[in-house]
Amino acid sequence: MIVTFLKTARSLIILAVFCLLATAAMAQASLEKFAAKYPNNPEVLNSYGIELANSGDLVGAITVWRRALNYDRKNVHLYNNIGSALKRLGHDEHAFAWYAAALQIKPVYWTYYNLAILYRDRGQVKEASWALAQSLRLNPQFPQAIEMRKRIGLAPQKSAQTTVKIPESFPDSALIGRQKHEKAESAPTLKPETVKLAPTFATPTAQKPAHQNKRLVNRISPLPADAGGQVFLTFDGGATDAGFDSIVDSLRRYGVRCTFFLTGKFAEKYPLKCRMLLSEGHEIANHSMNHPNMKNFSKAKIAAEIEAAEQAFARVLGKRGAPFFRFPFGAQNKKVEQIVEELGYHPVYWHIDTIDWREDPVNTIISRVDSKLRRNAVILMHLGSKNGAKALDRILDIITGRGYTLARLSDLDASQLAALP
Repeated sequence: MIVTFLKTARSLIILAVFCLLATAAMAQASLEKFAAKYPNNPEVLNSYGIELANSGDLVGAITVWRRALNYDRKNVHLYNNIGSALKRLGHDEHAFAWYAAALQIKPVYWTYYNLAILYRDRGQVKEASWALAQSLRLNPQFPQAIEMRKRIGLAPQKSAQTTVKIPESFPDSALIGRQKHEKAESAPTLKPETVKLAPTFATPTAQKPAHQNKRLVNRISPLPADAGGQVFLTFDGGATDAGFDSIVDSLRRYGVRCTFFLTGKFAEKYPLKCRMLLSEGHEIANHSMNHPNMKNFSKAKIAAEIEAAEQAFARVLGKRGAPFFRFPFGAQNKKVEQIVEELGYHPVYWHIDTIDWREDPVNTIISRVDSKLRRNAVILMHLGSKNGAKALDRILDIITGRGYTLARLSDLDASQLAALP
């Protein structure tokens, strides 16, 4: 009888768990549809982002919260949530920046509490104490902050008016009231060049234990003034398709659409792949017919190269390319630029050259993007690069994780086009 009872109980528990999981899945699916129905509602998007984060899709959650910020730039909860997701991804530098941005808009006890967690996990007990004091100043009964204060062995404040020493790492603009200039003399400040943070996202398990992190951060980079906005990932195709399949798979998984600068010969050599690009929402622009150095070409010769590529596109794709042109090898001068513009094309260069065609190590390619990434950056990669293809997922993580939106060049308005490199 006991065995039968245990079997029945176990079956009921399994059924209950299954029902809970099914209910959660249905709720997430329902919220996803709701978010699609109300794409401009920041509260709906915030809730959807929370569901994504709870399901483990942190990058997807950050992308949704960044979209919500387009409609509500003063929503501190969105900044706080993005910071927490970045913390879970192991990128403390950027988590700190988003927390600081949230507190510049409005001091919220939850944000200070999350900041305390960040400091605690990096072995900075004094800074964690300061952040907890700020949290409890705003909400003296906040149980999580009280519990953390006990766990790390800190004594409670004797009075609400007790002066709290502020870490040098924290920006004045994010402080409460009269404390704005009460910087802590006891908190040592490392020079910025001694701060060595991982250039890309790392999983939480890859982080060093707190006692090994004491030298890492007392001063963390502030949120860039140009955080968020668009970034343009562009690919040149002229020689081989060695990285093509992997690149397209990555862009598909991340839901990203890009601009591909292709030669006419590439289109003729790989017609099915070029059609696939269009079918997945990417755009194809002109990179000449034969990929020559056009720096000293006459207008007639430049026009012949460009038009030959367009005719190849028309034969393969059934349409001409987008009105952008990239000079082979980046070889240009004012004269040939003007000729291209007179022919009705916008010449486009780049801010960030990954130099992936050289097949440098994957981490080197990634670091070139990570170190120079900013709003409206145009990034150059190549369809023939195997290592560039291997680096792409992490590059996309970095771009989307920092809150940027990837777009095609044709998504720009006239004023933005004028600012292209």
